[in-house]
Amino acid sequence: MLEIVAIVGAVLFGLLLIFLVYRSARTYDAGAHATFITTKGGDFYGALRAPMTIWDPTIKVLRDKHAPELKIMTTDATGAYFEKSLVNRRTGEISLRVQTCAPRPFLSTTTDKRQLLIKPKVAFHLDIERIQIPTQMESFGTILATRIENLFDNAISEFEDQDVFKHQREIEHRVLRELQDIEEPPEGTQPTGMPLGLKIYEAMFSFERPEKAINKDLANGPMAYDNEHLDDLVDMLEKANPATVEVLMRMLELQTRQNIVQMLCKSGGLVAFTASELGLSERTVERAHNGANIMKPADAPAIAASVAPAPAAADSPVAKPVDPATAYYNLGAPKAQPKAANPAPAKDA
Repeated sequence: MLEIVAIVGAVLFGLLLIFLVYRSARTYDAGAHATFITTKGGDFYGALRAPMTIWDPTIKVLRDKHAPELKIMTTDATGAYFEKSLVNRRTGEISLRVQTCAPRPFLSTTTDKRQLLIKPKVAFHLDIERIQIPTQMESFGTILATRIENLFDNAISEFEDQDVFKHQREIEHRVLRELQDIEEPPEGTQPTGMPLGLKIYEAMFSFERPEKAINKDLANGPMAYDNEHLDDLVDMLEKANPATVEVLMRMLELQTRQNIVQMLCKSGGLVAFTASELGLSERTVERAHNGANIMKPADAPAIAASVAPAPAAADSPVAKPVDPATAYYNLGAPKAQPKAANPAPAKDA
């Protein structure tokens, strides 16, 4: 009799142990934060909405190698980009929390052919009513990132470079509305793209001008600026003070003169310039017939018709110092020196 009781007790204990193990393995902590995708007979059966135990052995949860691939590109607190998975493949848990998809920065061209580096972000979460859509996709993150990039690029390319900041909120609202219309099109209209089973909450972006080194090739114009940097100067000077513009124009003129001097000096010949020719002096320079430069004083005194008598030695004023440059140019061109006569050859003794 005791043996029968022991056997019955062992069987009941075994059944209880099996029950507890089965219950533990088939209980899923679903809710507003996460869900699990179930299938029955190979077809989509539903998503769990609350903590529950699945007693029907024909109902299976997608996990391990059968778990869906739901990955998005996002950023951490430091701004570094990394790929984040929305699915715990070991358990099959799918996150329903609000996520931020941040595709990698891309270049967008404005209407005035300027390029901006765009950094977009979109806040969303998976819609449990349509969660079977993303779970059946092979490249969910790629499609979402490409859609965000295209919509922002289309909106930004309709404005000029200097107008993007002024219309930033307008661009963000437009992209948000387009993303929402794709997921839930207005009544009586067709979606403009394939819904991804998302709830979109916010679309935003930041931008910056890509850093480009100034082209130092002198053939590009004054101050070695290329066309793009000259366009930046024009945008900056549109509302600048006239005095500031005048100073910059003078700088451009001096830089142009310097460029000319550098190009002529590279020719390999001897080139001489005066301060007046370079725009650094107001004194005039004339060319004499013999090729020498003659510098005139700034204010040449008028020549009297008659020669004034020489003053007495005691009343003679201090002589005016001679300008070294004037004295040098008054020397004229150097004259050729006569060659020395060849000495007669000595006669043989």
